[in-house]
Amino acid sequence: MNDARGLTRYAVWALSLLMLPAVAPAQDSTVETLKELQELRKEVERRRNEMRRELQLLRQVLGHDVEPGLEGGYTSTGGMTPDEFAAELRILREEIERLRDKITQEQLEARQERFNITGIVRSRLEWSDTDFVSGDADVRQLLRSRILFTGRPRHDTRVILEIQDGRDWGGETGFDPTYDSDANQIDFQQAYVELQDIYGKPLSMRVGRQELAYGSHHLIGRGGWGNRGRAFDGIVFRYGEKSFVDLFVAKIAEQGVRDENLYGLFVDAILNEGHRAEPYVFFEHDKSAGPERLLRATGGLRLHGSATGETGHTFGYELEGIGQAGEVAEEDVLAYMGTATFRYRGSSWTQPEVKIGFDYLSGDDAPLDGEREAFDTLYPSRHRFFGLMDLFRDIPEDTGNGGLMDFRVQGDMSASETVRVGLHVHHFALAKGEETSLGQEADAVVTYRYSDATTVYWSGMIFVPSDGMKLSRGGEDPAFKTLLQLEVRF
Repeated sequence: MNDARGLTRYAVWALSLLMLPAVAPAQDSTVETLKELQELRKEVERRRNEMRRELQLLRQVLGHDVEPGLEGGYTSTGGMTPDEFAAELRILREEIERLRDKITQEQLEARQERFNITGIVRSRLEWSDTDFVSGDADVRQLLRSRILFTGRPRHDTRVILEIQDGRDWGGETGFDPTYDSDANQIDFQQAYVELQDIYGKPLSMRVGRQELAYGSHHLIGRGGWGNRGRAFDGIVFRYGEKSFVDLFVAKIAEQGVRDENLYGLFVDAILNEGHRAEPYVFFEHDKSAGPERLLRATGGLRLHGSATGETGHTFGYELEGIGQAGEVAEEDVLAYMGTATFRYRGSSWTQPEVKIGFDYLSGDDAPLDGEREAFDTLYPSRHRFFGLMDLFRDIPEDTGNGGLMDFRVQGDMSASETVRVGLHVHHFALAKGEETSLGQEADAVVTYRYSDATTVYWSGMIFVPSDGMKLSRGGEDPAFKTLLQLEVRF
């Protein structure tokens, strides 16, 4: 009997030893898991309390009332479900981020300059013999001064005032021109207010006298080369940032009930990296009667972009097609324009750049048939196109409604870190007319950057007329022009 009992004890003891390695680890694992969960809950509660403290401090910094739930002690999360707890953390995090952004914005406003003054003084000497006949040269000294005042009463509000004085040396009149008291040349180049980020959206509005420039500047540009520049009285709405849409209206002439206005819709859209598309339409309306009557729409599409290879060489393009339709006086308008430019830029220190392009503006060889087929360039940046001699500034007037074709090759390169030189060659012809060939123009340019503030620019030009130019300008002598310009910015 005793042996049986001993055997039983031994069996139980052995069975216990066999089961011990399996049971003990399972119990330890469960205990460790529970401990980890408890530690995790404590950490989450700690983080929650920290977020609530931070939210309380941020509200105090901004001068906001502290919510009752944020005052005093901090409650445990034991009675909250996981979804409720996650929702509270998300709300706390969003509120903290919002308050942080507000504090950052107020700090930026405090550091931001409320008022800034910049300016530019530009003097240009021009020597020109461009009448193709006499050989007599005209010498002019031009002076343009601008002071730009920028005010920022808030981070989303900007006020621009730009005063301009543009004059020819010796242009004052009177008994003693050395006394200047009438200041006829001084005016506001710009005076507008801009509201940005309206209602927290990428929407801005500019109201007042302002410069407008769109796309290639073939139709609407600043005209910065001129001694007095161009500006419009109007309102512009813009939606978007990298890609954007502009909608604007500008009053060209106040004429009572017969005003002349310009309306526009312009889109700048990113197609992919380095390539953009710009569809647009501009509408002109002059309610005057007779020859001043104008009802014309001009619309087009511009595509441009570039790509740089692994070796640093860049190839680019610019393609634009424009149509024009409507009524001018008693004539129907149907005209068009096309332009194409291809460019290459090297990777060496000289940064050589070559551009090859062609411009075509339709012409009209039957001006009395009731249809106007000559393209009108509206308000372009004139000096940028059709040669630096500026013989074709106003199209179609300067070509007698014959339109224009411009075959061009332009090359530029850096001669040093501060000097860049270039040569531009054009062949001009009428789109329509008895004698279409107008001639060739060659422009040599040198730009010297004397300092960060001062730039010196020189250009020498020659135009060799062909039969079309001889017929329209009444002479066959070559035309010459040279200029020297000093520009200082502050």
